[in-house]
Amino acid sequence: MKEDFDIIVVGAGPCGSFSALQAARQGAKVAVIEEHQKIGEPNHCAGHISIRGLKTLGLELPSAVIENRIRAAKFYAPSGKIICIDCKHPVTYVVNRTSFDQHLAGLAEEAGATYLNQVHADSFLIDSNHVQGVLVRGRERARLEARIVIDAEGASAGLLRKTPLPIPSSATYVTGAQGHSAKVRDLDDESVEIYLGRDYAPGFFAWIIPRHDGTAKVGLATNKGNPRVLLDNFAEKHPIASKKIAGPLSDISFHPIPLSGPPSTTYGNGLLVVGDAASQVKPITGGGVVFGLTCSNIAGRVAAEAVRAGNCSSRFLSMYQRLWREELGREFWIGRRARWIMDRLSDRAIDRVFSIGDAFDVGDSLGQVGEIDFAGKVLGSSLRKPNVAFAFLCSLFSCLLP
Repeated sequence: MKEDFDIIVVGAGPCGSFSALQAARQGAKVAVIEEHQKIGEPNHCAGHISIRGLKTLGLELPSAVIENRIRAAKFYAPSGKIICIDCKHPVTYVVNRTSFDQHLAGLAEEAGATYLNQVHADSFLIDSNHVQGVLVRGRERARLEARIVIDAEGASAGLLRKTPLPIPSSATYVTGAQGHSAKVRDLDDESVEIYLGRDYAPGFFAWIIPRHDGTAKVGLATNKGNPRVLLDNFAEKHPIASKKIAGPLSDISFHPIPLSGPPSTTYGNGLLVVGDAASQVKPITGGGVVFGLTCSNIAGRVAAEAVRAGNCSSRFLSMYQRLWREELGREFWIGRRARWIMDRLSDRAIDRVFSIGDAFDVGDSLGQVGEIDFAGKVLGSSLRKPNVAFAFLCSLFSCLLP
């Protein structure tokens, strides 16, 4: 079997489908390869997404996709100290990730994209240092030729590892583990809860994300130890969280999260890399949907433009990286440095920062900002408030203490 397309997208996650949507809307002949039988499965993401970010991307979600609307976040220090950021109105959706992925795929199909499920991409087809499609296997092996391939395969980056392009260092990954609690107690269903502390989520944090039906997503990420053991320990033994999680967790899933920010190059001759494969993930929180979709939007448009121009060279496709860097480069720069600091904070230092933040009512001030995606905007708006600026300086000094 041999088929030709203008653009092949590897992976039918949000970034793959959004790239396909944008390219198909520009008139390109697009195929999306998905190795699983059903789009959106297995589900291994918390699905906690900024409402403003989705609207900026032109995405209005059907009510069936939305599991909850969140207006606040409660942060717990290792000692149990709390800082609450209440935005007074919903700022994030909790979405059903399977339904969300299928919704984006449906939009891409309506725009003309073809989906090939249960098809695994083995390798790029490369001729004269130019990607010209993919070698796949499903019911049979096949060559799928295209003028451009968009690699949206996710954090595994199996195809990318076979190219000279850089890949994120494995040392910068954390492993996420998440399950579902059928019953929770004493939980504000409009507020997510974030738990810090090396005893329960070393190298990252744990979370409880409520749904409006009284259930919750419970998870954590870590760069040390066994994620499943740590998740069970958090749900059963954390002095605060364990009292809110009523019963064992089900549907446990695991997934790697790259926190390094994008590598130096995310394009090649006939190739663009998007989403987790390009580590287009917020280093502070590990959230990859809005940033990934932002880059995928650019990738789909640039790929379609390259096809129209008859120029799929690395030089032409470098436009993709220039555009996403203009949009997000500062955010990745700030995020990487913030992550570097966070990784070096002891539990004792975190407790001091929480005490300072509480003394200066930082939570109330941050709640007025109403922005969660762009760290640069949050920092700029927050530091205009004298109490936040002073608390920030005190926190920096406190982190230098033993």
